[in-house]
Amino acid sequence: MSDHQLKAVAFPTLDEAQMAALGRCPLTTLKRYRDGEKLFEACERDFKFFVVKSGKVEIMDESGETPNTVTVHGPGEFTGDVAQLSGSPSLVSGVARGDCEVYEVSPDALRQILNNHPDLGDVILQAFIARRQLLREPANFTGLRVVGSRYSRDTLRIREFLAKNRIPFTWLDLEADPQVDQLLKRFGVSEAETP
Repeated sequence: MSDHQLKAVAFPTLDEAQMAALGRCPLTTLKRYRDGEKLFEACERDFKFFVVKSGKVEIMDESGETPNTVTVHGPGEFTGDVAQLSGSPSLVSGVARGDCEVYEVSPDALRQILNNHPDLGDVILQAFIARRQLLREPANFTGLRVVGSRYSRDTLRIREFLAKNRIPFTWLDLEADPQVDQLLKRFGVSEAETP
């Protein structure tokens, strides 16, 4: 699947009928957020699912040196990824850009919607999976940073553990990555203290 096709699956827009159904759904609550208010934060567990009715919600990766915009959701678009269903903490933060109205859905209510509305559930699940795939690309997301030598068994074990548990990470090769020296200085760690 090309990057363009993956983004189309990852960031769909719900149609008018789906939005109207969410508005009538007893599992959703219409909430208003002011510009700059956080809807959810990175590392938050049991964070809510949001569907944008009006305004915009910026999804930000705050794990790098400077915050990075992953995407901006507009009307008919929704937040979330597979962490929503697995109980894992959020990898990103969601911030209102301009005043916005969103349908807020608790994790339990989201599971009910997915189970009881298969058409909508398919769109949401496919988007969640595609979003996680996009976050695995180093250009899109920093996440955890593993600093270590390519020759180290410990570095390999850590990378394999993270990959098997589907945790997005960035590996910085001690011998080849120009960012390593600066990062180690920032954390007060020497090369000898890395795997």
